[in-house]
Amino acid sequence: MAGRRSLADEANKVELNLTSLIDAVFLLLIFFMVTTVFVKSTTLKIDLPDATHYDQIEQEKKLNLRISAEGKLEMNSRLVGMGELGPFLRQEKFRTGSATLIITADHKTPHGYVIDAMEVATSAGVEKIDLETEEPGKRKTG
Repeated sequence: MAGRRSLADEANKVELNLTSLIDAVFLLLIFFMVTTVFVKSTTLKIDLPDATHYDQIEQEKKLNLRISAEGKLEMNSRLVGMGELGPFLRQEKFRTGSATLIITADHKTPHGYVIDAMEVATSAGVEKIDLETEEPGKRKTG
């Protein structure tokens, strides 16, 4: 009777194959990694001045300079000082291939900071400088 097996012996040999479950979890992980959206946050809080006549500018592949009310500079999401703005502008201009600078300055920013940034940009080879404003009555609160 060596060839006979009991039901108890068969029950002990049952294996659960998890290969397809692991594959499904792996595919879900890849799906969530690919579809995740990362928000590009900025460091400086800027309150834009109003403009009655304006043109909308596409900001893709542009050089973006943000100036806070205290005169702090943020170039393409990186805080920079006025002394390092020129070399950083040249580097970003070469990297993006753009010669247009968009300056976003708080409406309380002293005029001198904006003029200094424009002079540095011109000496760094920027060909076009645009000042970002917002429509009257659309000022963000908070």
